[in-house]
Amino acid sequence: MMRLIRRWCLLLVLAGSAPVWAQRANFTWDIPKTVSVVDVPGQVDANGVPVKLHAVRSKEKAQVILQSVVDRFQSWGFVVQEAYKQPQLLREPMVTGLDTRNFISYTAILQVNPDGTTTVFLGQANLGAAKAPQPAGLPVIPGGSGVLTAATEGSRTVSYSVAGKTVAEVEAFYREVLTQAGFKEIQPRVFKSSTEEVSLNVAVTKEGPVAVRLVRRAAAADDDIRPGE
Repeated sequence: MMRLIRRWCLLLVLAGSAPVWAQRANFTWDIPKTVSVVDVPGQVDANGVPVKLHAVRSKEKAQVILQSVVDRFQSWGFVVQEAYKQPQLLREPMVTGLDTRNFISYTAILQVNPDGTTTVFLGQANLGAAKAPQPAGLPVIPGGSGVLTAATEGSRTVSYSVAGKTVAEVEAFYREVLTQAGFKEIQPRVFKSSTEEVSLNVAVTKEGPVAVRLVRRAAAADDDIRPGE
């Protein structure tokens, strides 16, 4: 669940990173034929931007919901780019509106479910409250680009891509640097010290570069795993 939350939050920040100008406050979502709501407590720090996220499930068709969201953005005076200019970072359709007075971007991402319902992920990224991203204490392999960081309670995530490297080379890099930092590989791509755990996910993208994602979280102390072992 937390992996999904981090992923959506990073995408919301990317979608809302266009220039902003000036508008009004207290926006509320209104998704037609909502049947259930899932709130994500608190907020996530995605690349230094505070993000709030929740999801709803609707009986309405995705295209109808999408148009309803656009209409609501426009009725609030938000800046909504034409459909062909809207960021489409996933296979699922998404739309972003910008509240330019408060520097908040609102994004809806729609996922059609097998039972015919539509899950709508709703996020707001407070661009005006952005701060310098907090380092996750994880090195990026030389040549890495598009670095994104996210922080939730108890964990930090770094995601990026690197060209000209194989999956094996990326794994070897982190195996070396994490071992030097006092971690031990307790299972493939999972490293643990006496107090922390780092998980590594590596995959080749369709475009060619290797996608890298690391999650660092606190771990229960384990007498069998000590720094330097």
